[in-house]
Amino acid sequence: MNRAEIRSNLRTHLEHLSVKLGERSIYLPKNLKAAEDYVFECFAQLGYEPRRQSHTYLSREVSNIVAGEPAAGGYYILGAHVDTVAGTPGADDNASGVAVLLETARLARSLPPPRPWTFIGFTCEEPPAFATPYMGSRVYARQARKQGDNILGMLCLEMVGYYSVEPGSQELPLSLRLLGYPTTGNFLGLVSDGRSKPLLQRLEAAIKGGCGLPTVSLAVPPGVQLLLPEVRLSDHASFWDEGYPAVMLTDTAFLRNPHYHGPGDVMANLDLEAMTDLVLGLVNFLRQEGR
Repeated sequence: MNRAEIRSNLRTHLEHLSVKLGERSIYLPKNLKAAEDYVFECFAQLGYEPRRQSHTYLSREVSNIVAGEPAAGGYYILGAHVDTVAGTPGADDNASGVAVLLETARLARSLPPPRPWTFIGFTCEEPPAFATPYMGSRVYARQARKQGDNILGMLCLEMVGYYSVEPGSQELPLSLRLLGYPTTGNFLGLVSDGRSKPLLQRLEAAIKGGCGLPTVSLAVPPGVQLLLPEVRLSDHASFWDEGYPAVMLTDTAFLRNPHYHGPGDVMANLDLEAMTDLVLGLVNFLRQEGR
């Protein structure tokens, strides 16, 4: 696959979301709607038939953008939230995740027919919606459980663009530091709950087989999640809570990126080569799971 083309497409998505639109919070509803529309239009241009799963939050209509329909025999989800908190252009959080989502969805069209995949741009992940029933991912996961969807695995792209080779650039909760997790922030973190560990292991193997991006994994039993609240801070937790296997892919957010939730979260700080590697690793996972 053409790395230069992937990198160029990632840059285009990052520029549109974090430069042209900038802040995409619920408090700037026109920008949030424009971001949702951009994901819809990109999916449509790729040949998907996207749909909006809409609900009302703070008296505004917001929508998950969904490409792909549930399949009776089971399906996978790759998702990323399109919104930001107030006051940030959100290049890493989470234009990086959306860019990787869209580019993976593009390349998926050229693969042999795999097990069914659904690609989703989630709305309203950030505060004040976070951890409420109005999170886009909670709306989706609860509806999926209600209608009996067989979700084989959900992959959540949560801040995947910031990397550093400087020693000490990776902060860690004390428990993980004591367990010997790395303190240089040059890796992609993969986080699952206990029931999702087989999915995590297959994903990690596929990423390692498909690219050169280092990975570090963590499978957290339910009781331990209370001691490590950081592991629940994105859309994957909505699927854990409904009993579905899910893995968060992340650069570890505020544990590494000093611009988290601030005006300095701009695309100049992102590593497009690492993001290109991640796309290649995800495409390898799609290929492996389709066998």
